[in-house]
Amino acid sequence: MRRKLGIIARSLVVAILFAILFSYAMFQGGFVSWFLFYAFLPFLLYMAAVLIYPVHNWKIERNLSKRMAMGSETIDVEVKLKRKVPFPIYYCIIEEHLPESLKKVDEHLDKYKDMDKTDHFFEPRQVKKVVFPWFSKTITYRYQLEKVPRGDHKLKALRIKTGDFFGFVKKEHVYHQESKLLVFPYVRPVKMKDRVYSFEQGASPSFKLNEKNTNMVTGVREYMPGDRFAWVDWKTTAKKNEMMTKEFEQEKSVDMMLILNGVYHPTMNELSFEGAVEFTASLMREFHKKSSPLSFMSLGDGRKYFPFHQDHAHQQQMQGHLAKIRPVGRIPFAQQMEREKSLIPSGVMLMIVSHHLDKDIQVAISKLAKRSKRVVFFYVRPHGQMSFQDHQAVKQMKSQGVVVNVLNEEQLTKQQFEVNT
Repeated sequence: MRRKLGIIARSLVVAILFAILFSYAMFQGGFVSWFLFYAFLPFLLYMAAVLIYPVHNWKIERNLSKRMAMGSETIDVEVKLKRKVPFPIYYCIIEEHLPESLKKVDEHLDKYKDMDKTDHFFEPRQVKKVVFPWFSKTITYRYQLEKVPRGDHKLKALRIKTGDFFGFVKKEHVYHQESKLLVFPYVRPVKMKDRVYSFEQGASPSFKLNEKNTNMVTGVREYMPGDRFAWVDWKTTAKKNEMMTKEFEQEKSVDMMLILNGVYHPTMNELSFEGAVEFTASLMREFHKKSSPLSFMSLGDGRKYFPFHQDHAHQQQMQGHLAKIRPVGRIPFAQQMEREKSLIPSGVMLMIVSHHLDKDIQVAISKLAKRSKRVVFFYVRPHGQMSFQDHQAVKQMKSQGVVVNVLNEEQLTKQQFEVNT
């Protein structure tokens, strides 16, 4: 209805202009009056043609250089508008409707330089371009989405505006064309200073996944390509007249579980949550590279649990979840951990990443420390926002045997995370 009223109003404008010029020529008479009428007549006819020319049946294509990207990358976008009739269009304004998720910029590590100020993290992007297609049947324009932030972004609509030379007649149409862009969190290497693996016998810890415990020989076997020369059992080789190597007891890995706090809190820092997600993604990638048995759970607006699987598709699912996660949920993180403790088996090494710390979380972690082999807490917080209560809570948890890492601007701006486990 609104669209029809607009067309009627614009038609009346053209009709009134025509009537005014024609009346002036008729009543005034003379060469000048009729010259002005005939000189302006092509423009009136063009206005009428623009008025009836359809702009709602164009074919729209939007092509992204990447459908999946990493945070802070640049995405090239190409939009093609194809029309059947080569009607002369003087100008065409093409405006992209960007989702709220793209109203941020990811400046890579620089965004963590001053975490107290989050204004630079938000930027009102606007994509609008004026083209002059004239008789072209295909209109193409390109733009770049620079410094794309982590998230599941959906480009849903394009607005097309055109009109006559003087602006008396204007036409527009919104095309609903969806394109999806999934941006994963930026992943960095993680250097773990302590060791999280132990031999099945003895108390000596080891972080080397593929090393053999050369102190415990369980037998001998035939030599295989890739065996070390130092493993050759020369006595058995001499007896059997063929190369034999020592067989060692394999290292026993420790089952591990990683929990991410995805609960919204009124006092939370937006960049602290981004840092927590990036660190979680980096930690998962590091353990995946080392073939370590790591399960993952995020708590926020509901629970998302990923049991341990070594296949690549499962890892992609976890990284995809971290790309989409947002701080939501009304149930406090400590209460959710208490509710989901049945999924946390006793005797595991438990790692918790959080952007918030309060007394309830401290108590919940202390309880988990009593039934876990080890608890490592990663607290992502700007240095300037660390309160006296935060320092006290960190000190108390350390005294209870919890390994605490505080990740602030100094750690988040490095090319490699360095943490204690």
